[in-house]
Formats: sequence, structure tokens, C-alpha cells
Amino acid sequence: MRFIDKIIMFFNIGVIAATLLAYAAPRVDPQLTWTISFFGLFYPILLMLNLGFIALWMLRKPINTLPSVLCILFGLSSLKGFIAFNGPGKEPSDTSIRMATYNISNAAYGMDRKMKNKDDKQKEFSAFLKKQSETDIFCFQEVGDFSYNIIKKTFSGRHLHYKNKGAVIVSRFPFIDKGEIDFGTVTNSCLWADVDTGEDTVRIYSIHLQSNQITRDAEKLANQTEIDQKQAWYDIKAILRKFRNRHLTRSTQAEKIAEHASKCRHKMILAGDLNDPPQSYTYKVISNLGKDAFREMGNGIGTTYAGKIPLLRIDYIFADPSLIVTEYSRIKSRFSDHYAIFIALSWPETTMESEE
Repeated sequence: MRFIDKIIMFFNIGVIAATLLAYAAPRVDPQLTWTISFFGLFYPILLMLNLGFIALWMLRKPINTLPSVLCILFGLSSLKGFIAFNGPGKEPSDTSIRMATYNISNAAYGMDRKMKNKDDKQKEFSAFLKKQSETDIFCFQEVGDFSYNIIKKTFSGRHLHYKNKGAVIVSRFPFIDKGEIDFGTVTNSCLWADVDTGEDTVRIYSIHLQSNQITRDAEKLANQTEIDQKQAWYDIKAILRKFRNRHLTRSTQAEKIAEHASKCRHKMILAGDLNDPPQSYTYKVISNLGKDAFREMGNGIGTTYAGKIPLLRIDYIFADPSLIVTEYSRIKSRFSDHYAIFIALSWPETTMESEE
């Protein structure tokens, strides 16, 4: 093997090792060690690097593609959490319900110092929401008083559940019961509501877990024109410390939701912004409560975050295992740095027949 090939293989093996740690991230409780979770965050980038090495070795020495190929195949289930390959949507039944989740970033798009611009932007955002009139249940996150007023006006006549902590549930169906899982913060929360769909009672969770809050720090570090190595190291350590603390908080919040859900007697649908990718302990805890709608009926790359960090899927809808996901779609808009997710769900015919 030529010297240059040895250098390439050295970095290739390093990427494979990092990818294997990313595979392990969902299985390791961050309370034991949080460092592995950092690799899970960058799984999409590690995947792309492996594909890059495969392409490079195909040009230089095809036999050397084997390590990265085996690495990708070994983590095929992880790949499906990032890229989905499903057929066209299934035919919805008469009992189908349509549901959506959307982190609206407090409708920041509609905030403008000029009153005329502000009014126009609010009307534009409201018109966007009204276009989704067929949606039976909407879960919102990062809702403040400003954006709640827009939602309340837009969905006038529907049932609303709001606790002034960011999460909202808007339903065409009446609430039988409702409440909150209190995280002890004013910016993150989980609301729940039992809704009567006319066919069954379903519990809806609208979730917004602790954010990393490292985007601005990372941008500041990346945009420095003159690098002070000592200061850069302090900045990197600060970012890692913040990520560790936030990730530990999210894992605790997820476990709190799982404990609450374990006592539920109804079918469940969990929706919202987990602020963690599929390669995370947080995702594993919540996904044990229901099936990932993207894996069931999504297609292509599942990115839901339009911010500076690329290829992140952090917004989800998890459906009760007994329900059938018939549709999955994302809407990219300028109203938020998150994409809105829409799904359709049906009840199995056998279930409906037994109820009749």
C-alpha cells in the first residue's frame, strides 16, 4: 500500500470508529457517560464521510471500500432513521385523522418594528396555517403570547390547550381530560390531552424538550477571522459543557414522559421537538412509546431543522403501534427554522369491526 493510501485509510478508520460510537449513542444512558451522545449528533455527517471514502477508494483501490461499506450496512437501522425509502401513501380510511407538529419559534417571522409589516406578516402566517384546515390535531412548540394570539384567532372554534410554557395542542375533537408534565422550566414543557375522535379516545402529547443553545456559540467560533488558540479552546470547552448539560436534561425529561405515558390506558400519539436526532438516548426512550411516522411512511432525507447545523432531524410524530400511518409529509416555510410535519393515521379494520 502506497504511503498516501495509508494516510487515507488512517482517516477512514477514524471515521468508521466515530460512526460505530454514533451507533452506540442511543443505547448509552448519558447519566453514565455523555460523550458518546456527541457522536450521535453528527451521524449524518459521518455517514456522508463514509460515502465519500467509498467514492474515493473506488477510484484508487476498490477493495478498500469494504470497511466503510460494512460499517454502513452494520448500521442500516440507523440509516433508516435519517433516510427513509417507502412507497406512495396508503389509502386513508373513513376513520382517518390528520395530525401535525410544528415548532413555530414564537412566530418570529411576524415580529417587525414597522406595524404595517408586522400586520402583513401575521396575516401571511395565519393564511399559511389556514391552508392546513384539514388537519384535525395540531401540536405546536415554542409558542409565546404573541404567537398564541395568532393561533387562537386562526383556529377559532377549536379546542385549545395552552399553559404559557411553549407547547400547545389544537384539536377539532373535544378534550376529555388534559394536563401537563412539568419540567420545572418556563421555556420547555409537555402538554397532554385525551381527545374523543368519535371512534376512540386517543392521548396526544405535545413535546418540547430542552434545546442545546449552542448554535450562536458555534457560529461565533466559526466566524472568527483571527484564531486565538487559547480562547478557541475555552470556547470549544464551553460548547461541550453546554451540550452535556442540555443533553442530560433532555434524557431526564424524556424519561419523565415515558413514566407518565406508562400509566395511560388509551392509544397514544407523541409529537414535537425533541432537540435530539434519531441517534440519541432521548429518541430511543420516546420511540419505545410509539412508531416513528417518518420510518413508516417518509421518503428521502428526513431533515426537520433549517438552522445552521445541517441535516438534523429533531421533530417527530410517534404513533401508537396499533395505528396505521398512511401519509407523511414535511412543509418547508419561511415562518420558522423548523419544518412542519403532517401525517395521516387510520385504525385497523379489525379494531373497528370489534368495536362495532
